[in-house]
Amino acid sequence: MQQSKRPLLIGITGNIGSGKSTFCDLLMAAGIKVLQADEIAKKHLHDPQVVRALSQRFGPVVLDKDIPGIIDKKALAKLIFIQPAEVRFLNYLLHPLVLQDMQTLAETSPEDYLIFEVPLLFEANLQDCFDYLVLVTCTEEIRQVRLKARGDIDAQQRAEYQISDQEKIAKVDRVIDNNLSIDHLQKQAREFISEIPSILYKRTRPFSANHISK
Repeated sequence: MQQSKRPLLIGITGNIGSGKSTFCDLLMAAGIKVLQADEIAKKHLHDPQVVRALSQRFGPVVLDKDIPGIIDKKALAKLIFIQPAEVRFLNYLLHPLVLQDMQTLAETSPEDYLIFEVPLLFEANLQDCFDYLVLVTCTEEIRQVRLKARGDIDAQQRAEYQISDQEKIAKVDRVIDNNLSIDHLQKQAREFISEIPSILYKRTRPFSANHISK
């Protein structure tokens, strides 16, 4: 691995139902730390300014009935995926906060490398912020079977905001085929881990330089 003043930045992405989280779970089981953009975003749902903005836009229905000042994530999800404008509004609120956290990690972490799981990596125009990109893919048929098995009724609506695998494949450094068994996926995870030390740095753009329009 080339030496640098910052960690090597690796982004893992994949469309809904592709199994990217399962792939990341396999990495973590092998002792590889993976930072999840969705988890960073969820933490910011507790920020007072975010709670205030969401309750002003959607009313008390998005507030947790049992814990004052907390957003009910399920209630919010049912509302925002109905209208593209609401998805943009949520992104406008959360993305700058998430990107700033990611930038702070990139600037301050003592680790040799940082791996981020970012579901909407390309949709948020973050591809130039990473040294190396990994895309987890599967066929549409398998994706539908997985989504049905986990009872994700809102998945198809969320999928409409994602760029197709075909467009993404040409822009990544490694494609993980998740059409077969978990053993096959685990084999690919081991191969990826073994190659991390040989990944080279690129000229990247800061995460905080990205702007999500309202």
